[in-house]
Amino acid sequence: MPLPRLARRWICCLVAILGVACSAPAISQTASTPGEGRQDATAGASQPSVVETQWNLVELNGTAVPLSAADGQVYIYLQQDGDKLSGSDGCNRFFGSYDLSGTSLEFHSVAQTMMACQGSFTGREAEFMDALKLVTSYQMSGDALQLKVEDRVLARFQARKK
Repeated sequence: MPLPRLARRWICCLVAILGVACSAPAISQTASTPGEGRQDATAGASQPSVVETQWNLVELNGTAVPLSAADGQVYIYLQQDGDKLSGSDGCNRFFGSYDLSGTSLEFHSVAQTMMACQGSFTGREAEFMDALKLVTSYQMSGDALQLKVEDRVLARFQARKK
C-alpha cells in the first residue's frame, strides 16, 4: 500500500534534515563557563588553583596546627561549580558559599555539623570557623594558600598532594 502524499513529504524532509545534521561539522563550545579564569594570575601549570583543590590547614592565627594519625584532616575545598565551600575541622564537616574576584575572597552562610569529638584540634574549631567568617582576601605562593583579613594572615594551608 503506497504512503499518502503528505507522509512521503514528511519522510523526505526528515531524511534531508538528518542528512544535513549528520554531515555538519561538530560545533565546539568556546564561551567561558562561570568561574573560569579564577586561578591566581601567577598560577603556572604545576601550581594548584585556589578552587578545586583540597587545602589542608597548617597554621591558624599564627599557631601551627599539629596533626596526629588519630585526628582527621582539617581542610577547606572551594568547588567552582556553584561557588560552594566545604571542608572539615577534623571531626565536623562544614559547608557554605563563597565570593571570589581577583584576590578578594569571602565566605557566606557557613554552617557545620555538631558532633562531639576528641583530638588535638578540639577546642579550636570555633576559632577556625570565626577565622573563615573574617576572610576578605587570599594569597597563593606555590602550593601554599594564605587566608587574610586586611594584611593579617588568619590561616595558612598546604595543597593536598595527589
